Amino acid sequence: MGIRWHHSAVHCLAVLALTVIGSGSGPILGAETGDLNTQSGSTRLAAEPDAENVDQSDLSDAMSRIRDLEALVAAMQAESSNQVPLTLGTGEEPPSQRVPQPDPSTHHGVYDSGWTWRPHTSQASPFELTVGLHNQFRYTGFARDEATSVDSAGNVRELNNRNDFNINRGRLVLSGYAFDEDLRFYSNIDYSTVTSNPIQLLLGWISFRMSDRLTIYLGLGKLPGTWEWTETSRYTLGADRTMATTFFRPSITAGVWAKGKLTDNVAYHVLIGNGYNTLSLQASELDTQLAYSALAWWEPWEEFGPGFSDIEEHRSPAIRLGHGLTQTRNASSSNADPAAEQTVIRLSDGTRLIEPNAIAPGVTVNAFDIWLYSAHFGIKRRGFSFSSEVFLRWLRNIESDTGSRLPSLIDQGFFVQSGVFVIPQTLELFARGSQVNGEYGSGEEVSAGFNWHLFNQRSARFTFDVTSIDDSPAQQSRTGYVAGASGTLFRSQLWTFF
Repeated sequence: MGIRWHHSAVHCLAVLALTVIGSGSGPILGAETGDLNTQSGSTRLAAEPDAENVDQSDLSDAMSRIRDLEALVAAMQAESSNQVPLTLGTGEEPPSQRVPQPDPSTHHGVYDSGWTWRPHTSQASPFELTVGLHNQFRYTGFARDEATSVDSAGNVRELNNRNDFNINRGRLVLSGYAFDEDLRFYSNIDYSTVTSNPIQLLLGWISFRMSDRLTIYLGLGKLPGTWEWTETSRYTLGADRTMATTFFRPSITAGVWAKGKLTDNVAYHVLIGNGYNTLSLQASELDTQLAYSALAWWEPWEEFGPGFSDIEEHRSPAIRLGHGLTQTRNASSSNADPAAEQTVIRLSDGTRLIEPNAIAPGVTVNAFDIWLYSAHFGIKRRGFSFSSEVFLRWLRNIESDTGSRLPSLIDQGFFVQSGVFVIPQTLELFARGSQVNGEYGSGEEVSAGFNWHLFNQRSARFTFDVTSIDDSPAQQSRTGYVAGASGTLFRSQLWTFF
């Protein structure tokens, strides 16, 4: 309505109405109470010369009408602002709760292992989003024993010293649920300075929880064939996964998988996917053989918890015992070139299996079956931890590019590691070793170092370790292992997760 009166204006009008009635105008407040007149600039009742004897009911009635006028003006203001008008009382000032208030937000922001946008109650909008940031900043130094090495295919490999800083793993993680708390999503965007793809989608899926016994996942995930591989790289005991795990483990693929518990203390993780290592491959680069992988473990007493360090300080022994199996057929592409997913498989001296002449002179492997079996054991108690895993890998039905069948190959390996907190939940000393053996050679490592857990929790950790390597069969840019290399590896890093 365009009216913008202040309540003080109402008071002024009321006083004016009380003071201007002496000029012959009739009674304003009712004849039964007498007339109001003005004398010598003061206000008093015409029926009574003494103002102190004025009937109080007349004054109360006047003030009541003033308050009604104030309420009317407030209602007009509310209407002009497209608000619901105030309910007019009968002489009482309208309570504040009568003024319409905006609905409170259905969500609020909190920090819960990441920045979380969460509903206030279960009746609120069914949506939650958590944004987390992992960052692994590492210094790597490597002093080589030899400048070159020769693989089983006769190739001479140049080995370099290292002295550099890198972001080995950076992760922007988005997770939460939508529509229903059991319908969840996860997206892990990786960035690094040590890979050919500095930014890529590393993991991503949608999951639906059926019960504690079963959750179904669809998307891009890890083949769960070995224990240390399925644990996040943030929770390794040293700066990274062991050499043996790096050599044997499967990788990432698109597929369908399930996780849950068969009983209260037996858990499982099974997956069917495109292949052994198909993270960045397109459909034209895949063969038609699927990969099958499973991991199951038993925790008979306390819950073992994440990772390998006992930062939780279990008061009684927490034991984990389990095993895993992965199987797939790797076939060549239609143009007889080795399939792209085959390049991750190496012989025990670090030579790629599909490298020409790797198995024998004049022979190139074109297809093969992989069977990988692992078994693991771990224990935690009062800041002490011990963990180990053994690996057996069979390469069967090996075919050459000429179609001939080659003998099967068996490789085996293991890792052992142990840590103890010398300052509870803060400073942990550790040592570990791993080994790989096979027909084409063997390699091993021995390592020692410490973890400094900042803020007494896992989400911020400084690690330093020194590793002696002898003929590494493993190679991966993130871990720092180079096939055929021997020497001393120094790593110091800060892992943070916000």
